[in-house]
Amino acid sequence: SGISTLSVARKGRPMHYGRILAIVGVVIGAVGLFLKKASSDAEQFLGALNEANPAIPSSLDENTWTALYNDTAAAAIVFAIAAVAVVIVAVMPPLPAAMKRLYALAVTVLGVVMLIVGVFATLGAGDDADTLEAGLAQAAGAGAIPEAYAVNIGWGWYLLIIAGVVVAIGGVVSLIARPDEDALSSDDG
Repeated sequence: SGISTLSVARKGRPMHYGRILAIVGVVIGAVGLFLKKASSDAEQFLGALNEANPAIPSSLDENTWTALYNDTAAAAIVFAIAAVAVVIVAVMPPLPAAMKRLYALAVTVLGVVMLIVGVFATLGAGDDADTLEAGLAQAAGAGAIPEAYAVNIGWGWYLLIIAGVVVAIGGVVSLIARPDEDALSSDDG
C-alpha cells in the first residue's frame, strides 16, 4: 500500500481521503496566506514615490494575510476561523472512516465560505494592483520613474481560492462515501 505514510489511525489504517483533502486544503490556504501579496519591477522606486504620494505603498513586502486583514479584517478572520474549524472536524475520530454526515456537510459549507472569501479577496487584490499600476503610469508620465511598470498579485491570492475548493471537495467526498467504506482501500477481498 503506497499510502502507508498516511497511516495515522490506531489499527494502521489510513485516514479517510475526504479528511485528507480537507486538511490539504487548509494547508494550501495557510501557505497562500504567507506568500507575498504582489510583485512589480517598480519595487525599488516605491519608497520615493510614497514620499511624494502617500497613496502609493512604500513597499510590496507584506504577505497575503496582512493585506487581507488590512483590507477587510472580517474576511480574514472568517477565513481563519473556517480553516481552524475544518481541521478540528477533520481530525475527529474515527480517522479511517468518512466524517459523519453533519460534519461532512459543515466542512463542505466551510470550504465554500473559504472559496467565497478567496474569490472576493483575489478580486480586491487585483483591483488594488490595477490602482497601483495606474499610479505608476502617472509617475512615469511625470518622469518620476523610467517607465510604467506592471503590478502582479501574488500566488497566495489564488491559493486561497484553491484551498476553498479542495476543502469543499473533501467535505463532498465524505458526504458521498458509502457507510462501509473506511479508507483508500476496499475490503472486497
